[in-house]
Amino acid sequence: MKNEWDYGEFKAAFFRRTGLDLNLYKDKQMERRILQLMQRQKKAGYKEFYEHLMASASALEFFLNYLTINTSEFFRDTKVYNLLEEHVFPELGRNFPGKLVVWSAGCSIGAEPYTVAIILHRLKLLHRAEIHATDIDDKALLFAQQGCYNEKQLGRIPAAVVEQYFTREENLYSIKPEISRAVRFRRHNLLTDEPVSRCHTIFCRNVFIYFKPETQHFLLQRFSHALYPGGFLVIGSAEYIANPAQFSLTKRYNTIFQKE
Repeated sequence: MKNEWDYGEFKAAFFRRTGLDLNLYKDKQMERRILQLMQRQKKAGYKEFYEHLMASASALEFFLNYLTINTSEFFRDTKVYNLLEEHVFPELGRNFPGKLVVWSAGCSIGAEPYTVAIILHRLKLLHRAEIHATDIDDKALLFAQQGCYNEKQLGRIPAAVVEQYFTREENLYSIKPEISRAVRFRRHNLLTDEPVSRCHTIFCRNVFIYFKPETQHFLLQRFSHALYPGGFLVIGSAEYIANPAQFSLTKRYNTIFQKE
């Protein structure tokens, strides 16, 4: 009798117990990451690894957090943020005189939503902005809420901006309260939880690349429904929307789409 599982059997058992469908992710990328973790934890096969996860809540939590890839820095992709500051947010400020709702979906360690808050502050729009930052990774969210970063994570921020918006403590930089209190962090599963509604801008950058095309389609439908007409969706520079019109989106700038 066969006692070892293949990757498909592991995915099926994992879905039955946790409700997380690993089939939604690109198989080769996800399987490679799981095999790397199994090797580090000295698990001989998928069945042994599954039993290890089910026997320990901490092991399962670690695995769920491991599945997300938290590489993030402030002002990542300068061209995109320049377009946001020079065109997108000023346009939203003119067209929507009330509250501006921004959603950073898959916010990782918080660099993206804090960058958005800095830009909105410079445009004198932060006082009427509501910034939601969500991620499935509890550890990343805890890090984000602390708002304390090293020089590498500050990325491409000019020194004058660092001085204005961060407090330095030895080799670490803490985001100032006027920025940190503008961002609301919470745990959220993009695939199963209800999206943030009535958004003026949604950021989902460098997240699509890990999902299969049908999962990307599902997410784009959700984002489109969550956006106000005239609102914007911002994706990663390595990502692509083949037919934005089917989601009522029009490409305004590279990686920036507007809802019709």
